[in-house]
Parts: sequence; C-alpha cells; structure tokens
Amino acid sequence: MCMWRSMYECHQVQKHIVQQLEYLNTIPSKNPTSEIHKQSTLQLELEVQQWHQSFCNLFKAHHDYIQSLTGWLRLTLFQFSKTPINRTPEESKIYTLCEEWHLAVDRIPDKVASEGIKILLTVIHAIALQQAKEQKQKKKSDSTFKELEKKVVQLRSLECKYGPYSMPESSGSLRTRDPITEKRTKVDALKAKADEEKSKYNKSVSVTRAMTLNNLQMGCPHVFQGIVGFSSVCMEVFESVYNKAKASEQEHDVKRILP
Repeated sequence: MCMWRSMYECHQVQKHIVQQLEYLNTIPSKNPTSEIHKQSTLQLELEVQQWHQSFCNLFKAHHDYIQSLTGWLRLTLFQFSKTPINRTPEESKIYTLCEEWHLAVDRIPDKVASEGIKILLTVIHAIALQQAKEQKQKKKSDSTFKELEKKVVQLRSLECKYGPYSMPESSGSLRTRDPITEKRTKVDALKAKADEEKSKYNKSVSVTRAMTLNNLQMGCPHVFQGIVGFSSVCMEVFESVYNKAKASEQEHDVKRILP
C-alpha cells in the first residue's frame, strides 16, 4: 500500500514533466540525426523495454505469490489439519486477509498499463527505424556525390588533354566518338542523380525530426497518464485490503477486552 502510494506520487510528477512536451517548438529542427541522437534513442528503447518487462514480472510474481499463499492456507486450514470449529481467530483472520488480497490483485487492471508501456515502446522503435533509414539515405547520397567528384576530375583531365570542345583526330573517313562529350553526359546524369539523392536525404531528415517530436508528444503523456491512473487504482485497492484487516483486528481487540 505504501509502495503504490509513493509510486502514484512519483508518476504524477513524471506525468507533469512529459506534459511539458506539448509546449516545445512545433516547427521541427532541420538538424540531421547524429550518432548521439541514435544512441540516445536506442538507450531509451532499451530502458522502456526493461520497464515493460519488469512491470510484467512484478505483477506476475505478486499474483502467483498471493495465489499460492491463499491456496496453501486453504489446504492447511480447511482440508488437512483443523475443522472450522477448532480453527483459531488468528487463523481465520489470516485466511480472510489473504482471500481479500487475492481478490484485490485480480481486480487490478495490469494488462491495460502494460499495453500502454508497450505502445510507447512501439513508438520509440518507429523513431529508431526512421533514424536508421535516414542514415542509410545519407550514405547513399554521400556515395553518389563521391562518385560525381570522381567523374568530374576525369572530365577535367580530358578537357585539359583535348580542350573543352576539341575532337580527337579522326582515322580516315571514320569519325571517332568524342570522349569529352560522353564523359560530360555521364557527369550531367550523375549530377542529377546526386541532387535527387540529396533531396531524398533532406526530406528524410525532416520526416525524422517531425516523427520524433510528434511520437514523443503523443506517446509519453499518454503512457504516464495511464500509469498514474493505474497506480491510483493499486493504492486504493491495497488501502481497502489494509483497512478491512485493520478493522477486523480492532474488532477482535474490542471483543477480547469485553467481559
């Protein structure tokens, strides 16, 4: 009960923090994805993945524990050792507490919360994939421009050798092909391709920045809003179990001191 009260308070603070994302500049940055961006996204994805796994493990362990404990008490108190007549008040209170605890855990909507974290994980993974796509396009664009530079150097070399518009000497009546014109045609075609790849890269950068901002603005507040509601339910459920047990204890104490 105390743990989930603390969790509820912490998640409220986290919810307030992530809600500030909506006040960020809505005009996406034009800066390309850096190695720091990439590593930060992968680290965030890993942390959320571990959060999801830990959350699921926590509730499975909690559910399995109270289920086993209640089952063991049911066997020892009702079937194997004592009849209801001989059962002590302490044993009855312990069993009642565990039954209430078991029912309370079954009522907690842990699947809703775990799915919320999983959705955030999917959102972050989509950002990581887009960043990888952007960097792949950057490599493709850089490779094309390097090839263009190489072809331009070759063209300049031919122009220095023959002149920018000179034709190599013909052999007899057969006119040989103009290497400068051919090379210039190839350079022009490669330049057009390089410009196209550069345009695709710039567009990919814009898509990455817009996706990152939009996904985090939508995903983070949503998941923390859900987790705040979930921790509030947990706090109330365990407080109910605690208060019932405490009331039962006080009732027992009153009966014990009465004549």
